[in-house]
Amino acid sequence: MRKRIPWLLALLALGLCVSGVILKFQEAIPKALIVLYTFQSLILDMSGNTGTQSLGVTIRVLSDEQLDKKRIFRYILKELRVGLCNGLVIGTLAFALVGCYLTFLTDSTALHGAGFGFEVSACIGISLVCAMLIASFDGSVIPIVFKKIGIDPAVASGPLITTVNDFVAVCTYYGLSLLLFVKTGLFSFAG
Repeated sequence: MRKRIPWLLALLALGLCVSGVILKFQEAIPKALIVLYTFQSLILDMSGNTGTQSLGVTIRVLSDEQLDKKRIFRYILKELRVGLCNGLVIGTLAFALVGCYLTFLTDSTALHGAGFGFEVSACIGISLVCAMLIASFDGSVIPIVFKKIGIDPAVASGPLITTVNDFVAVCTYYGLSLLLFVKTGLFSFAG
């Protein structure tokens, strides 16, 4: 408990920051785009799952191998490639599935126009690619750094990666939403 509770307390504070970010975006995004909130958990879950996978592989690598700087760099690049490829696959599937769902199985087209479902799903797909790439980076770098500074990566890495990935995923998703739908008007909607 003595090893875990300090991390959990620090992460509680970071979690409150994540909630604050969501609240700020909620104020900035028009009510017509409330559909974006529906898919927030998808972005957070996939980011967390990716970070956890990367963390598990990294912990195993750290326990099995002695890594010099060159091998650490190559390992992190490999994790980034895996995260990017996974993000592209999952992001593309999410784009297609969410776009079809919103377009053909909900009334969002009637409310917001013909392309709205795929505009939202594009935002989701791009956010997934970005969040999963960053989660792969976090999941590999954080345990390596902790091991280097003498902190048990098995105890500290998981909770920190989860919270950092939540923060990054929320900022990516809602930041992209603001950029695409509100600030630049790249995607348009009626409402």
